[in-house]
Amino acid sequence: MFEDAQNLPLLLTLALLLSGAGTMILGAHLLVVSAVRIARRCGLSPFFIGVTVVAFGTSVPELAASLYAQFNGKEAIALGNVIGSNIANLALVLGVVAIFKPIPVRAPNLRRDLVLVVLVGLVPLLALPFDNTLGPFHGIGLVALLGLFIWSSTGHNSSDEFDDLQVEGRWPAWLIWIAIIGGPTLLWAGSTLFIESASVLGVRAGLSEAVVGLTIVAFTTSLPELITSIYATLRGYEEVGIGNILGSCIMNVLCVLGVVLLFGSIPVEGQIFTLDVPALLIVSLVCVPILLSGRKVTRPEGALLFILYGAYITILLTITPTIEVTGTPQG
Repeated sequence: MFEDAQNLPLLLTLALLLSGAGTMILGAHLLVVSAVRIARRCGLSPFFIGVTVVAFGTSVPELAASLYAQFNGKEAIALGNVIGSNIANLALVLGVVAIFKPIPVRAPNLRRDLVLVVLVGLVPLLALPFDNTLGPFHGIGLVALLGLFIWSSTGHNSSDEFDDLQVEGRWPAWLIWIAIIGGPTLLWAGSTLFIESASVLGVRAGLSEAVVGLTIVAFTTSLPELITSIYATLRGYEEVGIGNILGSCIMNVLCVLGVVLLFGSIPVEGQIFTLDVPALLIVSLVCVPILLSGRKVTRPEGALLFILYGAYITILLTITPTIEVTGTPQG
């Protein structure tokens, strides 16, 4: 698609990139608010909605972008997007929100979710025994684990205040269904613009597809988590912000990567093993004592996470060109 995209002026390419990002965020918003209203009408618990519907809704840009990348021969972007989005969620999103306003931590099932966040970050290592390739059988396993995660969440509840945050005003049924259909449509259209523009910019900058996915794509598809978490914190619903960040990390791997793998295998480059998985593990482990302190995520702790993200991006953009990669040649 966009055969002549490499010849587009730089400013036009940037405009297409931003247009795609904005379209994805709008689509994610429509999907979240409509899905929450449908879930509430079905009598689902507030905690179940937060951990599943809202976390999935803010992860839909990652799903749309990764699926588009997979279907168009850009598998490295799909995997890089998932890993990069989790690093961005834990280091950038949590860090920025805490710097903006310290976050009291009162989330239910926090220990379980933190363990899951750490474990799902190790999923790319499953490719090692299979010629450095993740395949559809891995996808089946991840989707099955997603089902177990959702099932284990159905019996829990959080504060009723969640209702006030997520459901403001009444929508007629026809408007809900327009939003539930329009949301994914906008996400797919936005992901098309965004991935193609990001690929062009990455090629012009001499970056590999994996690095494009880990930086440009991952950052922008993490914007819904950032916006949702800041909004929740400002409104005093800190549990929602923390739950959204952790739930999105789990959804990114079990749902996004799991579903993408159902449609084809993904070769895992050497850089993923040597830099990106260790970076995600370090960030995840740093978050464990911060979130289990029983008090709050303070501004200094948020600054530490933000610095870690900045250091990771700096290394990614300066050192990775010298790292030998495996798998298919870069497109």
